[in-house]
Amino acid sequence: MKNLYNQYGLQTVINASGRMTKLGVSTISEKVGKAIMEGGSNYVVIEDLYREAGHALAKMIEAPDACVTSSASAAIAMAVASLICGNSVQNVHNLYDMLPNVKKREVILLRGQNIDFGAPVAEMIQVGGGKIVDAGYSNGSTVADIEAAVTENTLAIFFVKSHHCVQKEMVSVEETVALANRLHIPCIIDASAEEDLKKYIKMGADFVCYSGAKAIEGPTSGFCACSSSEYADNMRLQFKGIGRVMKVGKETVMGLLEAVREYLAGERVCCITKAELEEFAKKVGEIKGLKTSIIKDEAGREIYRCKIDFDKDEYGIDAVEAVKRLAEGEVAVYTRDYQMNLGSIAIDPRPLNSHEELEYIYTKLKDIVK
Repeated sequence: MKNLYNQYGLQTVINASGRMTKLGVSTISEKVGKAIMEGGSNYVVIEDLYREAGHALAKMIEAPDACVTSSASAAIAMAVASLICGNSVQNVHNLYDMLPNVKKREVILLRGQNIDFGAPVAEMIQVGGGKIVDAGYSNGSTVADIEAAVTENTLAIFFVKSHHCVQKEMVSVEETVALANRLHIPCIIDASAEEDLKKYIKMGADFVCYSGAKAIEGPTSGFCACSSSEYADNMRLQFKGIGRVMKVGKETVMGLLEAVREYLAGERVCCITKAELEEFAKKVGEIKGLKTSIIKDEAGREIYRCKIDFDKDEYGIDAVEAVKRLAEGEVAVYTRDYQMNLGSIAIDPRPLNSHEELEYIYTKLKDIVK
């Protein structure tokens, strides 16, 4: 299981956690790699590339327009900044100087969605010049909570579609978009890891921010589906301002376009089938002290994982210690460990590169307590 990273003293990593930024998100296909190579081997007028790539993405996802970005988080910051600056280059050049005099920059964010996904989502909004206004409660929110937070200074209503967020007793994305449309307030959705690239823009959202490296399995990149070309043009104008520090290279843009094409064509599939995951769960469940089950994604996506519950008295160590030991050695195994303090971890098959990796996880779980 050796790879290029070993040359620099880095561990080989088996990613059974998910498409996480901390683990390099995902791996690219041969066709995406070829597009990156060809894109990087030629010159192009970057401003034209950004515009035409946005149009190409928009056509693929059936949106009015789109803006390529370096990541989903960059898309968030640029979307907020574009609402503040509009189509004024002077505003783009002087965003932070003008902010003290800008009243209409409040971005409503549900408390149950004010999350840290490796960086605070609120920070991304603030980088774009937005001022956070919390709505609702951490354990529940309603449409009325959002509407009560709206003032004449409201710039946008923000919604985070993620497993990181509180799921129970929360206003739905459909209700949020409908409210924003009724009040004629721009709605921004962080759909970073979402699998449906068409749903939210068709629903009526104005800015839908996606990662190019998560569900799509492209290079480190992102894009924002926009409800109008005016919104997309104003976002692209941000490359002359804060977007400059978030610029996306020509080779990455071409890799992203190919990755989206492959994704929508269904050309990339998980190498581990659900039946194979169930067989893995059965084997692991036979290890003394471990109990397994197949669970569905917390946020309702059609993603299935193997949950492993630890009985410390029988297995010898608890889930927290198991996570630590799995990550040790020449080949590190990273699992989905959000519930380890409650005694369980999960195996996400989507990022695995081979059946060999799944077998290695089973072997390591069997052997780490010896």
